[in-house]
Amino acid sequence: MTMTTKGKLTGIHVLIMLCLFFGVMIVVNVIFTVFAVKTFPGEQEKKSYLQGLHYNQTIEERERESQLGWNVQAGFEMAGATPSLVTIWSDKSDQQLVQLDVLATLTRPASEDGQLAVTLLADGPGRYLVALPDLQPGNWHVEITATNADGDHLTARKVLSWAR
Repeated sequence: MTMTTKGKLTGIHVLIMLCLFFGVMIVVNVIFTVFAVKTFPGEQEKKSYLQGLHYNQTIEERERESQLGWNVQAGFEMAGATPSLVTIWSDKSDQQLVQLDVLATLTRPASEDGQLAVTLLADGPGRYLVALPDLQPGNWHVEITATNADGDHLTARKVLSWAR
């Protein structure tokens, strides 16, 4: 009885199977990693590391802002056929704040698509607005900064939703 090597599992076969198995795993992981980084780069805030280093300054700034006693209400509303971002500013005695320079940045959660930086214009005492004709429906993170003539300023962060 003679034995042939045909159909016999040898070391070279095992090596080839292991290389193919791990090769496929590595290729799939690389593809998933590339797609993950392209869709979300992992950084919600620009220069987040530096922001962390300057966190005590951020706390001091927010304490100064809270001592001002300014209040802000923000929302989207329709002005004719165009949506607008509207803010209403008042002080601690509910007096409307006038002559403010108001800037806003609108961003999407976890995306940089559709990011907007706008200047709001006065529309009555304490009321500031800007028309946003290309506003897409969905959730928006809004960062609004108001500065008065004395250089006092307040930055408010809101999450707003818009549905057509």
